Amino acid sequence: MKKIILTAVLILFGLSANADANTDFAKRVGGYFYTSLAPHGTWIEIGFGTPVWRPTMIRKSWAPYRQGQWIYTDYGWYWDSYEDFGYITYHYGRWYYDDYYGWIWIPDYEWAPAWVDWRYDDDYIGWAPLSPYAIFDISIGIHYNYDYYVSYNHWNYVKYNHFCDQNVYNYYVAPKYKYRVHNRTKMRTNYSYYDGRVRNDGVDFDRIRERSGRNIERRNIVSVNDPNDLTREKITKTRDKEIRTYFANPDDISRDGLRDVKIEKKERKSTLEISKVELSRDRNLDRTKETKKDNTREVIRNDREKNNTDLNKREKTEDTRKETKNDVTRKKVEDDRKLQEKRETEKRNSEIEKRNNEQIKRNEENKRNDELRKYEEKNRIEQQKRNEQIEIQKRQDKEVQKRNEVTIQKREEKKSNTDVFKQNDRKIEQKKETQKVEQRNQNINRNTEVKRNDSNNRTSDTNTRTSEKDTRNKNR
Repeated sequence: MKKIILTAVLILFGLSANADANTDFAKRVGGYFYTSLAPHGTWIEIGFGTPVWRPTMIRKSWAPYRQGQWIYTDYGWYWDSYEDFGYITYHYGRWYYDDYYGWIWIPDYEWAPAWVDWRYDDDYIGWAPLSPYAIFDISIGIHYNYDYYVSYNHWNYVKYNHFCDQNVYNYYVAPKYKYRVHNRTKMRTNYSYYDGRVRNDGVDFDRIRERSGRNIERRNIVSVNDPNDLTREKITKTRDKEIRTYFANPDDISRDGLRDVKIEKKERKSTLEISKVELSRDRNLDRTKETKKDNTREVIRNDREKNNTDLNKREKTEDTRKETKNDVTRKKVEDDRKLQEKRETEKRNSEIEKRNNEQIKRNEENKRNDELRKYEEKNRIEQQKRNEQIEIQKRQDKEVQKRNEVTIQKREEKKSNTDVFKQNDRKIEQKKETQKVEQRNQNINRNTEVKRNDSNNRTSDTNTRTSEKDTRNKNR
């Protein structure tokens, strides 16, 4: 029986702990944010109970604030995202690039038209996700509680004439030229408070309109509590006059009772300095705790007033004087603190800018050294190839020379044989000629002899006939 009771107690304790964890998670993230972003990514815990959201089904080169359009509104420059989760992640919270986890989103409840840093010069304008270490204050705007350098690789740069294009992503400066543009631009972070909300003035509107040569119109922001209205907006006729944005309902943000909260606890430590991150949700929770404490003190005071009215009156009078004095002191301290924070912020921003410039110079120096090494390596390889070609050419020349010598030798041998043959032919010809001459001479001699014989024969015949004639004459 004791085992059954103990088991039941453990189960109830586990369910209670899980419910408390779900409730605590809902308070830190926001019930609506969790349910809306869960289909598009993964919730993970990166340490100290800090939940962050990481998008999935994205390309390797994906980065925040790339797929969308810049629109000018009463609250400054508004980023109209083309991504399904953009109506939350680009207007609430901060983005951070972790060396291990990649891009992660830290939830927060303060709305802004876009949480970005700006850089610009006469030709280009650029933006990058605002660091989680950046704190917005109504009095001084943005200030940093931790030095953080945003690499130029995370910046998007375009020329002014394409800044407000719907397909601005087609005109981003290529990565291999980005560091040059980044080096010659200067920082611009201009946030203020307007009509109860954060205003992102960024780079001056008139400057952008003048540099772009385009008539950029200001649009009105219309608040919606149903994200489906954002989809319907795309087919309405008022698109060119107003822009609908989602303002998170406090009841939706603070709702708890989530079931089946899935959060991956990671053992790998993030590069994000969580202790340095101070967002509005943390300040709101602190203010809530302070309010509860004040209420408790008020109840105690009321009880004391009932027990001893005179004493409470004196205490109240004394408290009033003290509070008045404390208010004056607190106001002075607060003013001094704000002034000191402003000075420290300006000093820190100046140091960050200086560090950024030094980092850029180091990057450029490293780039030049790399290019020089590549150039020298290229020349060395080319020289080696030329030397190899020269050696090959020399070997080929030697082979050709050797072949030529063999050919010449063969030709000379052939010529020598030809001369011998010719001499033999000439001797044969001479012999034939000699034989012909001898044959002619023999023929001539023979003919001469025949002629001589014929002549002798004719003479003999003539003499014979003469003798016969004489004989006949005598006989007559």
